[in-house]
Amino acid sequence: MAQRVEAAPRIRTRTPDLASVVLTVPAHKDYVVIIRSAVAQLGACFGFTARDITDLRLAVNEACALLVAGAPERDKRAAGIIECRAHVRGDRLRVTVAAPVGGFDAPDPDGLGWNLMTALVDSLAWAQDGATARIALEKRRD
Repeated sequence: MAQRVEAAPRIRTRTPDLASVVLTVPAHKDYVVIIRSAVAQLGACFGFTARDITDLRLAVNEACALLVAGAPERDKRAAGIIECRAHVRGDRLRVTVAAPVGGFDAPDPDGLGWNLMTALVDSLAWAQDGATARIALEKRRD
């Protein structure tokens, strides 16, 4: 005769509808993975689908790559910083990455990187304030 085993009920905690995360890492390609992973984890905590998280990871990776691309290859300790601010409000995750301008003035709106990001997120913007460049992107949860 088979025994019936009952599982203990799961207790789910509700994630709040609002959260902010700020990361600062050296403006070097080796550190982009930290930002990419943190944004993906934040999206997962707030119920974004696997596809949305993949889109976010790719878009954030590309944004960071554009910002550090103009900088000369330097010692990691001597690099400037790249700052990532991720903010969740309701069904929207907004990510802003900022870094020293480096060797370029603005991304090419017809370039592959910008078009890739445009396809992956719901909104995308570029701004430059003095020596700091910012790329802001937003993704809505499906």
